[in-house]
Formats: sequence, C-alpha cells, structure tokens
Amino acid sequence: MSFSLRAEPVLTKDGQDVLGSEDLHLMLMLRDSGVERAAASLGTSQRTVLRRVRHLESRTGIEVLVKGKLTQQGMDLIERMQLYQRLLEAQLQHLWKKPSLTCDGLVLRDGKVLLVRRAKEPFQGCHALPGGFVEYGESTEACVVREVREETGLETEVLRLVGVYSEMGRDPRGHFVTLLYLLREKGGSLLGGDDAESAGFFEVSALPVLAFDHRKMIMDGLRATEHPL
Repeated sequence: MSFSLRAEPVLTKDGQDVLGSEDLHLMLMLRDSGVERAAASLGTSQRTVLRRVRHLESRTGIEVLVKGKLTQQGMDLIERMQLYQRLLEAQLQHLWKKPSLTCDGLVLRDGKVLLVRRAKEPFQGCHALPGGFVEYGESTEACVVREVREETGLETEVLRLVGVYSEMGRDPRGHFVTLLYLLREKGGSLLGGDDAESAGFFEVSALPVLAFDHRKMIMDGLRATEHPL
C-alpha cells in the first residue's frame, strides 16, 4: 500500500482561519458559472450559496460577490490562494529531495590515518573516516569534533577544511554533501563507539577496504598536509 502527502493552504486573519480549499472551490464556481449553476452543481439552493458567500465575506472582510458576479477583490483573492497552492505544492514536491550534510575528520598520528570500522549499513564491516550528520543549529566544525569524539573517543581540534565532496552516487542512501576537515589530536582514549565497532590508526600504504569515496578523501587530505596554507 502506497501513501502520499497532500497539503492545502488556509488563509488566516488575526489567528483565525478565514479561507480554505472549499471556499476557494466555491469562488471558482461562482466566477466560472454564476450563482445558479454553482448551486446546482453543489446540489444546494442559491440561498445556501449566498449564505456561504456572506459568511466568507464576514470572515475575510472582503466583498467578493455583487449582483451575482465576483468582484475584483474576489478575483484577487482567488489568484492569491492559487499562488499559495502552487508554492505549497512545490515545497512538498522537493521536501525530502535535499542533500544531506555530513562532516568527516582526517586525524593523523605518526603518518597513520584514524579509521573506524562501520557497525551499520551501508558498507557495514568496512572501514571509514570518522564522521556523521550535522545536527540542526550545529556548525560543521563542531559537528566533526563531536563525531570523532563519539566514534573514536579522541578529543580533537580543527586545523583546516580539506575539501567538499558533493557528487551524486557517493552514498547509496541518496545525495550527500560531505565536508572533510583535517584535525589535530588533543587527548582522549582511543575506543570505538556510536556507529563504530572499533577505531584505530592504519598505515597509508596498507589501508583496509574503505567505504564510500574515503580513499580519495584521505589522499586529498594527505596532499593538503604536504602543502599547508
């Protein structure tokens, strides 16, 4: 069974709902067909239609119908509601189609690279740079320091940004934008945690199987250390 999400705009005034989708539908019928045909299409009386119109006018403070015809203010109200509807639909269409922002940290000790063994899919069991998702309200620098601490037990500080990796296809979960930072080790005790089964330092010449595009990221980071800013 498949479900989708639908949302409708509602105009408000002084904290009260004054115009919704049913009101818009009625106004469109009045614009296109007039009171008599609108009443017939709705299966109700013209008096009921006019009563609904008066209630609508009372809520909005706008005269929308005069002598059975929609006023210019009524036409403007329709145009505004339709604009809001298009904007809302566009937002919903792309609500989940946004890149995820992550940060990874490159920590070197005596020429060796700090890696973690992934405890979860994707690439469960493979090694990777420590890192993770940026939380709402968190700076990317704070994120990478926190993620390294959670996954390896080490305290670090940011030295510099190495690069930004944003190509589609880097991660099977979708579109990910990753910032790679070069970090300096400050303290702590090396111990895998959070999403990492284990953590350790590896010789660059004998790196294990790596997840994602982390081999390229490591090489970029090593080149950055050879040519510091």
